[in-house]
Amino acid sequence: MIGRSQDNALILVLRLPVCLKKLSVCARHLVLAGSFAALVSAAQADENASTNSSPTWATNGPAVFRLEVKDQKPDFTWKFFDHFLPESLNNLVWTNVLALTNARSTTVWSVRTHPPAWPAKPPIVEWNTNSLIWGMRGLTALSPCWEDEGGNGQAPITALTKRHGYTRGHGMGADGFTRARNGKKIWFVTSDNVVIQTTVKSAVVRSFVGGANADYTIVLFSKDLPDSIKPMRVVNFQDFNAKYPDPRPAPWPLFETEQGGNVSTGLPGLSVNTWKGGDSGAPNMLPFRNELVFVNGRSTSCASPQMQKDMNILCRAEGLNPDKYQLQWIDISAYPGY
Repeated sequence: MIGRSQDNALILVLRLPVCLKKLSVCARHLVLAGSFAALVSAAQADENASTNSSPTWATNGPAVFRLEVKDQKPDFTWKFFDHFLPESLNNLVWTNVLALTNARSTTVWSVRTHPPAWPAKPPIVEWNTNSLIWGMRGLTALSPCWEDEGGNGQAPITALTKRHGYTRGHGMGADGFTRARNGKKIWFVTSDNVVIQTTVKSAVVRSFVGGANADYTIVLFSKDLPDSIKPMRVVNFQDFNAKYPDPRPAPWPLFETEQGGNVSTGLPGLSVNTWKGGDSGAPNMLPFRNELVFVNGRSTSCASPQMQKDMNILCRAEGLNPDKYQLQWIDISAYPGY
């Protein structure tokens, strides 16, 4: 449902296996007001209130809502999310996410620390096997840290090919191809907690301030990542917007990591602040079946032909065959657009 609380915050109740009430602080990012139990209790109370008319139905893209007028507020129409159209990508993602959330945690790593001799010595890192994203394809593409991160976990690297890592473009120096970060260490972690180290061989920076119609840095790794580190596949951003529209006030899960080592889903009880200074460039990921798919970075660019062109140039400059290091695109064309 949609309504207003005493502090004039926007309130939503979703008709789920149990109904939930949450507060929206902006178009895409959610926080909770009070405990999860209190939200469920309040939502159930609203749901049990008597109605004085038969329900009607409304849609927003793939989302279907039940509209009701209740006795205690006869001049107000309550809007309950009921379900997604079964053929939609939203329905696939929503049902998959519901299966992931039972007693799971937003914490990505159970341990992620810098020893006193870091970066001469690698970080101490272990995956949290109770994390929401544990076991999903693309998980190991998330770097826990790198030598040029600034604060711990800031401007993180995400592996998009076995030789290329992605992070933000703004605040990373002058636009263009650069060797200023050569030799900087980057770490990844296999699913059995083996820490893998590589270094920056070269890089390219693109930013709006620098005149590019994009915001990203691509670093070229000094060696191929092993097969135990799986680069994250990507989705065409235009297709993503058409096939997976934001149907608020219905749920719209999008997985977002942040510098503190958590993943946020945009759902009640499973959300953290992902818009702090230093979170720029952290990946926004579509939970597609059992896979994390790169959509874009936090306030930064999606994958694009221009990005692939830059990757190819980095490869050729080091005598590498770029055909071996292409972005891998998922196909969502079979899902209806809205």
